Amino acid sequence: MAANTASPVESWTKEDSVLEEPAEVADVALFIDLENIRYSLHHLGVEVDPIKLVEKARKYGNIAVANAYADFSEHPDWLRRQLDVAGIAVRDVPLRRYQTNGVERFKSTSDLHMVMDIMETVLDRPKVTTYIMMTGDSDFIRVVTWLRNRYRKKVVIAGIPGSTSRDLIAAAGYEDPIDAPSPGPIDEGELIIRIVKMMHERKPPLGFWTVKMLHQWTNDPRNGIPGTSSQHYDAIGAMLRDGLLRQVVVDTGERTVTRTYLNEDNEVVQEILQELAQRRRAQE
Repeated sequence: MAANTASPVESWTKEDSVLEEPAEVADVALFIDLENIRYSLHHLGVEVDPIKLVEKARKYGNIAVANAYADFSEHPDWLRRQLDVAGIAVRDVPLRRYQTNGVERFKSTSDLHMVMDIMETVLDRPKVTTYIMMTGDSDFIRVVTWLRNRYRKKVVIAGIPGSTSRDLIAAAGYEDPIDAPSPGPIDEGELIIRIVKMMHERKPPLGFWTVKMLHQWTNDPRNGIPGTSSQHYDAIGAMLRDGLLRQVVVDTGERTVTRTYLNEDNEVVQEILQELAQRRRAQE
């Protein structure tokens, strides 16, 4: 029997030359409702970190799109620079300002711009299979269900715990909360100072407040009032009880409205306003 004289080179086969290809990594699109995320973090005494937002999104694949939406005239310059460093495109959407009955109002259209960019990404980048939406706003439920049901995309909601709509999470089916400290106890006196400051500096849409409107405004993350909804409600109750707020019952002919005002004749309110004025002068 002849010996097998084939050399190692001769016995080498084509199959041996094929290197194992790495598994294909999914493309990801990251959309950040920056106003919602940043102000929700402020309630917890934390500042947003764009690098950490990108790191969270990168867990799901290669980031093909990364946008952040806000009126950047309302945010510090350093935040825009940090977004650039993190590779997040800035989508500057100025607030719309208009007058109603002599009262200046504001309307944000950043949510609409974010939805339009999501739809454009679906149509122009079919390889993007996962959408990371950093928001807690229930207004995005419709676009979330559209992504899942019509285009079979995976949607992950990354919001701030305690500030994220449960319906939004249910619509997406996936949740990956942004790391944030749990809300701890808050000094009611400091909370009342913040509410007095808001009432003194901001004009209510109707020219007067109601308890319901005050509660809504203190819960709005854009107003930077720390604490939970129940803490806000308790603080407003304490302000009514202690005379920091005064109420006037008005019969409009159609219904009775209890108007609520900051009682600037109250000694505590006067002390708070003087302290706030001193803080402003010290910062100038």
